[in-house]
Amino acid sequence: MMPELPEVETCRRIIERELVGRNVTAVTVRLPKLLRFSPIPTLDPLIGRSIEGARRRAKVLIIDFCGELSLVLHLKLAGQLSLHRGDGTRQTAGHPVPNPDGPYPHKSTHIEFTFNDGSVLYLSDIRQFGWLRLLPAADVGTLIDSFKLGPDAVGPGGISVEELAAKLARRSIPVKLALLDQGILGGVGNIYVDEALFRAKIHPVTPANELSPDDILHILEAVQRALGVGIEQGGAKIVHNKAYPIDGFPAVHARKGEPCPVCGKAIEKIRVGTRGTYLCTHCQPDRNQMNQVKV
Repeated sequence: MMPELPEVETCRRIIERELVGRNVTAVTVRLPKLLRFSPIPTLDPLIGRSIEGARRRAKVLIIDFCGELSLVLHLKLAGQLSLHRGDGTRQTAGHPVPNPDGPYPHKSTHIEFTFNDGSVLYLSDIRQFGWLRLLPAADVGTLIDSFKLGPDAVGPGGISVEELAAKLARRSIPVKLALLDQGILGGVGNIYVDEALFRAKIHPVTPANELSPDDILHILEAVQRALGVGIEQGGAKIVHNKAYPIDGFPAVHARKGEPCPVCGKAIEKIRVGTRGTYLCTHCQPDRNQMNQVKV
């Protein structure tokens, strides 16, 4: 369920705010397989280089270094970045394991970057599905294009209502699964789709190609709002493997059995494809079932 676009954007902002202009003085790699697809198979060329900036495309993080080198990384299901400053304070984003307040390096910490100001950036991944690729900066665009990502849901280059409508019109799968397809909408994940469909009052199993123009407008607005709130919060707070609500967000995700904040009916959990999905069946009625009752 994590990390999703808001968590990756939080990682990007931490790096941009804290590490731009800092020189890498040492790199420790404990799990080389995370670099298994890297054009440059070692991170040693980063030693002595400074960070010039950080970018994001969907859930992919790009860190640009001086000398025209870029580090591209994907946190996948369980990646986490934790920056520990020289004064002992820290900022963490991504998966909740390791405990952001606990000791580092954790057993799942696989890479450490040490900087000339004494700060250390820890990359952890308890599932080991994430990856890093070091390559010339000029090749980053080609690499990103190879992933065939749809337009980002938020930010520069974001998708328009017309683009989203055209993509959904070609898909008969449930709208929940269509919105999770990174080729349709880049960066959106399970938590934020549940929240968006709840706010848009759309049942998750509604066929994507049966949505009206108003439905699609409401969905896009709701997706952008959900991601915006997630970014403001620095990513979802996860407690015992569930999203923990802050100021009423998430409103439905991981809140099975709790009252809907709109109508009071108990929130339900269903499966759409393989994905656990939370909704209020009163606020998000299944239109197909309603039509069958009318017949």
